[in-house]
Amino acid sequence: MKSKNSNRYAVPESENYEPGSNDTVLKNYLGIKTQSEIEALEAEELERTELELAKIFGKNTLFSKNDICNIHELWLGDIYPFAGKYRTVNMHKDGFPFCNPNLIAVHMEKFEKEYLNTYTPCHYSNLNELAHAIGIVHVEFILIHPFREGNGRVARLLAYLMGLQAERPPLDFTPIDQTVDYEGFKNYILAIHAGFEGNYMPIQKIFRNILLLS
Repeated sequence: MKSKNSNRYAVPESENYEPGSNDTVLKNYLGIKTQSEIEALEAEELERTELELAKIFGKNTLFSKNDICNIHELWLGDIYPFAGKYRTVNMHKDGFPFCNPNLIAVHMEKFEKEYLNTYTPCHYSNLNELAHAIGIVHVEFILIHPFREGNGRVARLLAYLMGLQAERPPLDFTPIDQTVDYEGFKNYILAIHAGFEGNYMPIQKIFRNILLLS
């Protein structure tokens, strides 16, 4: 199957894009055809979702794979038909493949049992332990990349909620924002790759810095 390149991912050429968008905007309920407009709407909905999630999930929530899907749907449910559903297409970025769509359900089950059940509720008071907990959950979720769009932002929402459980202020993700700190973002990507090899020290270091800034 041939692939079509975008500025973010490579996906099958049969991907369902919005007609008239020049294959830059995924099919959406609002018929939006420009990338700038869809990104602005996603950002607006993300802010709303962050506020709502702090009221929905509490200090003692044991997060589940279904909670992750519900977070995705709460954010993008008014925009995309696939909100809250696992993707059905292969995806890779810069030659790095994410989980095969046929295996996502299995890997999300494992993610829940081995990581969410271990590190949530997130009550770590020690900075290094907290950075490790948030970092390892973040990496393992990103490696699965269960959704067609918004995986990184859902991972940040989960990190934000884990931070709240540990009674930390909202996390400042500026150090890994490619629009603000491109070198920091590149180091973040390298930390994800290191996590794929089972080395969580780089991502722990990154989240330790984020926690210190927040």
